[in-house]
Amino acid sequence: MPTTRRSFLLQSAGTLAAGLALGGAVLTGASRDAQAQSAEDLKRRGLAGENLNGFLVARDASVEARVEAINAERSQVYRQRAAQQGVDANTIGQIYAQEIIEASPPGTWYQSSGGQWVQK
Repeated sequence: MPTTRRSFLLQSAGTLAAGLALGGAVLTGASRDAQAQSAEDLKRRGLAGENLNGFLVARDASVEARVEAINAERSQVYRQRAAQQGVDANTIGQIYAQEIIEASPPGTWYQSSGGQWVQK
């Protein structure tokens, strides 16, 4: 992918990544109760981490259903953005992953470029 296209995708991803990092609360106008189970909250509590494909990974079985719901929202956004940009959804997810990890709070678990799980 040319650098200019990647730069554009990264710039476009920034705003949406912030919403995705909250588990869709910004995108869907979710209630205060749902926000308590946002991706940010799950990551802050060590119950979930971010992988390199732009998806949340449950680190505790008790949050698997919520993580799946958050990932379904993210997947929909990635597919929409991919269609707009003429690229595949996996590429969009990887770009968003960088933005989401950067925006995540200290202590967040994430997958490093080497594939290891580390804490921010």
